[in-house]
Amino acid sequence: MLDASLLPLDDARVRLRPLLPEDAADYAAGAADPAVREFAHLPEPEYTEASVRAMIAGTAAGGLAAGDLAVLAIADAATDAFAGSLVLFDVCAGEDGAPEAEVGFWLHPAHRGSGRARAALDLAARWAGSCGLHRLRARTAEGNAASRRVLAGAGFAETGSAEGTAPSGETVALIHAVRPVYPAVRLPLRTERLTLRLHREGDEDWLHRIYGRADVARFLLEGPWTAEEAAARLAERRTRTGLEGDAGALALVVEHAGTPVGDVALWLTDRQRRVAEIGWVLDPERGGRGYAAEAVSAVLRLALADPRAGGLGLHRVAAQMDARNTASARLAERAGMTREAHLRSDWWSKGEWTDTVVFGALPGDPGLGAVPRG
Repeated sequence: MLDASLLPLDDARVRLRPLLPEDAADYAAGAADPAVREFAHLPEPEYTEASVRAMIAGTAAGGLAAGDLAVLAIADAATDAFAGSLVLFDVCAGEDGAPEAEVGFWLHPAHRGSGRARAALDLAARWAGSCGLHRLRARTAEGNAASRRVLAGAGFAETGSAEGTAPSGETVALIHAVRPVYPAVRLPLRTERLTLRLHREGDEDWLHRIYGRADVARFLLEGPWTAEEAAARLAERRTRTGLEGDAGALALVVEHAGTPVGDVALWLTDRQRRVAEIGWVLDPERGGRGYAAEAVSAVLRLALADPRAGGLGLHRVAAQMDARNTASARLAERAGMTREAHLRSDWWSKGEWTDTVVFGALPGDPGLGAVPRG
């Protein structure tokens, strides 16, 4: 179900919000544009200011209240002026049983080419993920090159074409596209003793101190970091702020009493099927106190919990490590993961073949405790 209490949503370009009566004139003018009439396939053949006001008070308000339809305004982030409309509808279970919805959009001609359509789709994806949906579907006319470019830029993958019934009731040839969605992560994440936050400027010093140690790097894929490498890696990690972004990754600093003691990373390995991998590093000077297991357990619970309970709704999380790293294997088990495989001599690393052990976690695993399911 769509949760109107999470609206409005903003970014630097647009605001996604419920339609307001004062949007009616601009909505009607935009809907009369020839390109909108040709490609948007709106439900009504004509819109007037009065009919839009009636739609806002009736269908739009009722759909948001019921949670099965959202007829929203794409508004300018600075002025809140109406720039177009975005609709989420046909909320249902997909072929795999996961909840999904269809999205449609159009822009007033005065706002085309501004990047607002893509920004609005990104906000809609964030909202849909936070409402517990797993994917958004879109359909657009084969000849609507602009719409297809916008959808591709917003992360939608075309899956084929077929004739279908548009919202206008017409039967038209439509391109189908889909985008998996993930909720924004509410950070910092706190446990009984720890705070998990995003990386920030200044973290390169402690990263170099930990990752520059030979004993830390022994079972990693790289050698000890230099100060320059630590700065470069920090720049990469600062882009890893959530699974919904282009990076499809979340990199968190683990702090105890305000001091960084390690990090935990979560990254998608199959965006469509909601499968991810987790990894971690702890300062050896802080070992033996259970910090790493506490942090990893918290991230696993975040990853596997239902989005309606504040989680990411992943299907599975795996961890892979050098089989000689017995300390990390014990940590995975303490965090609630299950040892699933030992791959013999499968990875060439630092001049030698090494074994890999694989751990996995699913939402129902008893070792994780009660994972919230919404």
